[in-house]
Amino acid sequence: MRKPRIIFFDIDGTLVDDATQILPDSAGRAVEALRERGHLAVLNTGRPRSHIDPRLLTWTWDGCISGCGMEVQAGGRTLHRVLPEAAVCRRMRDLIRACRLDVLFEVSGGLILDGTRPQGPQVRLEADRMRAKGFSVTEDPDRPDFCFEKFVVFHPDGGDLARFQSEASRDFTLIDRGGGMTEAVLQGSSKSTGIRLLLQHFGLCPQDAVAFGDSTNDIPMFQCVSTPIAMGGCPEVVRRAAVYTTASVLEDGIWNGLRRFGLI
Repeated sequence: MRKPRIIFFDIDGTLVDDATQILPDSAGRAVEALRERGHLAVLNTGRPRSHIDPRLLTWTWDGCISGCGMEVQAGGRTLHRVLPEAAVCRRMRDLIRACRLDVLFEVSGGLILDGTRPQGPQVRLEADRMRAKGFSVTEDPDRPDFCFEKFVVFHPDGGDLARFQSEASRDFTLIDRGGGMTEAVLQGSSKSTGIRLLLQHFGLCPQDAVAFGDSTNDIPMFQCVSTPIAMGGCPEVVRRAAVYTTASVLEDGIWNGLRRFGLI
């Protein structure tokens, strides 16, 4: 019997088109065909588990890595989960304000914005997208029970990015996502740490693993699988980390990539 492969899928820019938010039918058919052939399909996203596009949750998955490795699930069980302490959350809130950065605090079921500061276009766009999907968006980071799972900052003119990077990096890995966006993930967590946990859980090795991604936070994921596949239109640094670049999301990139390697 042929040994199964395990395939890890980023979401934004990989399964779902960033600009249009379209989830191609071909991607769903590809994942279904993949599993029918005995392979394993796993989501691997920077978003918290509760932020995953509800359309994707109607598909059958063998596992889910969320929050850039801060939570790992398989077979309906949570294998790993870490969260920042409340004191760390408050310290980051105050630091981001002092550095005059725009922020999205990612919390269970939604977002918290900072209502004490003007909100730039990138914050407003993501907030509108989350509201459209039915998620909660509030502006109350000063409430007594304030905490978050992870966060994203944007760097407007006049913001003190150097100070933010110096102080926030004591607790968080800071990922430059390009376009003036930095993603902050608890130290010790990444998409690759989640992959290693699931490989161990399923009794597989990196040679059995394939990954699809499009962003800089996918590079750690690419480094621990044998077949990293970049999506068409992704940054050059991501393409250089891959062994193959497939078509874009809207050009059936998932279907074509899986066919290219004989997985469907």
